[in-house]
Amino acid sequence: MVAFLESNMLKKGKIWAYLIGSICFSQNIWGQKPSASPPNILVFIADDAGMDFGCYGNPAIKTPNIDRLATKGIRFKNAYVTSPQSSPSRTSMMTGMFAHTIGTEDLHTPLKEGIKIIPFYFSEAGYYTGSMLKTHWGLEGDKQFDRVIPGGYLPNQGNLTEESYKNYIDFLHACENNPFFLWVGFVDPHRPYNRNVCPQKNNPDKVKVPPYLVDGPDTRRDLTDYYDEITRMDENIGRMLSILDEKGKLDNTIVVFLSDNGMPFPRSKGSLYDSGIQTPLIFMWEGKINPGTVHENGLITTVDLAPTLLSLAGIPTPQSIYGESFHKVVLDHTGRGRNFIFAERNWHDTDEYIRCIRSEKYKLIYNAYYEFPHGTAADLSSSMSWYELKKQQRKGLLTKEQLQIFTAPRPMVELYDLENDPFELNNIADLQEYVQEGRKLAKLLTQWQEETHDHPSWKHKRADKNDRITGFLLFDEIPELRDE
Repeated sequence: MVAFLESNMLKKGKIWAYLIGSICFSQNIWGQKPSASPPNILVFIADDAGMDFGCYGNPAIKTPNIDRLATKGIRFKNAYVTSPQSSPSRTSMMTGMFAHTIGTEDLHTPLKEGIKIIPFYFSEAGYYTGSMLKTHWGLEGDKQFDRVIPGGYLPNQGNLTEESYKNYIDFLHACENNPFFLWVGFVDPHRPYNRNVCPQKNNPDKVKVPPYLVDGPDTRRDLTDYYDEITRMDENIGRMLSILDEKGKLDNTIVVFLSDNGMPFPRSKGSLYDSGIQTPLIFMWEGKINPGTVHENGLITTVDLAPTLLSLAGIPTPQSIYGESFHKVVLDHTGRGRNFIFAERNWHDTDEYIRCIRSEKYKLIYNAYYEFPHGTAADLSSSMSWYELKKQQRKGLLTKEQLQIFTAPRPMVELYDLENDPFELNNIADLQEYVQEGRKLAKLLTQWQEETHDHPSWKHKRADKNDRITGFLLFDEIPELRDE
């Protein structure tokens, strides 16, 4: 199976012509010209939030405003990002393309000139577009908005400044005669955490500790800080929605909430386990979406977000976009999602070439650089939860599941039965009874790589910038080691 994967990988391809060539348009969802009163679009995106919300089954965290969105809209139970890192994930969801097809697969890589994100198409359709707070796609993306709204956080509490809210209100006033598209990118709950800035509102005794972390006081305190930042973000979302309601715009606004990747903890952010790629996803559109519905019939991928938002607004979708609209599922929760989703992990502060395919029951992960331990991202290496893992490792007290993150070599191929092993701790790739399932998924993964012009791992290998275990800086700049 491994040989089958590696031998079928293609050379790295550039498909700029495919992206920016002549554009043909598909019919919009209404089957006619856009509505005279098209909906506003308001996207709230969290930074490194996992699935820890009240509406997603965690009673230990306070998220009343996000929970209210779910009560009034549709909540997707099985939604996944295309990358467990910020900028690759965000550029994918805003272009409808996988990051490796548009040159943004590595962290902090800005969009290339000529690559369109969906605000471009909304503007062409008469929308007034804006972005606020974090975007992470660079100037090429920012210039496609009509307005980049200044915003910031209070130094003593981390909430949005009054100036930020004033600028938000000014934006709403500026589009009195136009529908709007607005992206609001919170920096919560991204690290680092500061208890002096974010007051404790959640209880360390009640947090949910996954089995791959050490259930100790340091980890619980770390998780509480993470919960508190989610609660703070929830409060800001509540205030922004209240303002929208006061302006009489909420009723005809599609409100979307999601995250860019999983929670900022070891074996989560930066990994292709569900803890790294599963995202909350909620749509609310009063009078159009049945309130309190839950979608669990198939899978949703955020590469489909861009065409979905365009379709819901009645705007034709360029056929050059890879993603496919799931607007019918948004409007009818009984509709079927995808049978399979794909995700990729590339350079962060350490180099990786990891690909995965997930069905409703199984996941296959391919690790090209299996000789190295997985370790953790540099921004997590100073966290209390990582210190607690390393401390217990030195004492020889970790479980075999907790040790996996330190183990080298890793398995080249991982296969998990997600129904019986939701935390993906028991690799069944070598078990005879699962060989056929593994081969089927490997074949589909390779077909996706061919279809998207994915590149072989040896063409893209580069040095790590930070040590995978200590997080210590190894290089100020990353030397290119590609054998072109």
